[in-house]
Amino acid sequence: MAEARRGVVPGALAALLISAVQAEAAAWPRAEGQSFLSYSYQFQINETTDRNYSSLYYEYGVTERLTFGIDAGRSDGSGDLTGLFFLRRPVLSTDAGTWISAELAVGAIEIEDEIYGVVRPGLSWGRGFQSGLGNGWAGVESSYAFRGDGSEEGKIDATIGLNHASGSLSLVQLQYAAPTGGEDSVSIAPSHVISLTRGVFLELGGAYKLTNDATSLKIGLWSEF
Repeated sequence: MAEARRGVVPGALAALLISAVQAEAAAWPRAEGQSFLSYSYQFQINETTDRNYSSLYYEYGVTERLTFGIDAGRSDGSGDLTGLFFLRRPVLSTDAGTWISAELAVGAIEIEDEIYGVVRPGLSWGRGFQSGLGNGWAGVESSYAFRGDGSEEGKIDATIGLNHASGSLSLVQLQYAAPTGGEDSVSIAPSHVISLTRGVFLELGGAYKLTNDATSLKIGLWSEF
């Protein structure tokens, strides 16, 4: 097992250190019997084809290695709705704090008042680390959605973040999306998450899409219980 003095957090400690940030389909399993719930609203501040978007995300630790979740969202511009149920399970974990997990999500999407089924397999990687600025984590989440209308979309999100002594945390995410019938997109999305009370967090962030200059701000609430 790698030693912490070498800058690597052992697996069990890494999971503890980043437990407050196991959101948005991270590789780490949710602790058994524990829940995570978040709601966020992302609104555009310049004129592009992008629209405001609200999202709801929930995780529950069914067992130590099996996580159940809900991933839902709504576009203000089109009114399109997405609702998915997923299960995630680690396929590899090491004493050095590295996790690889597989996920399968199923659900439905509403597009222009028509409802279609969705199947979305995914694979994620995560690792905790220590630095001079504090304990942190890095992760990559990938997924590929197959929709009943014949469209598909691949996504890859790479995240790096730091936990602060105050209980708050900072992160930045590089987001890549490749939909069929549309243009690929690349965005940079930084966020700062403030600890309000025990288990309750306020997320303040934004995103800049390099491919069309769309700029947005984001506000959200996270809760662990």
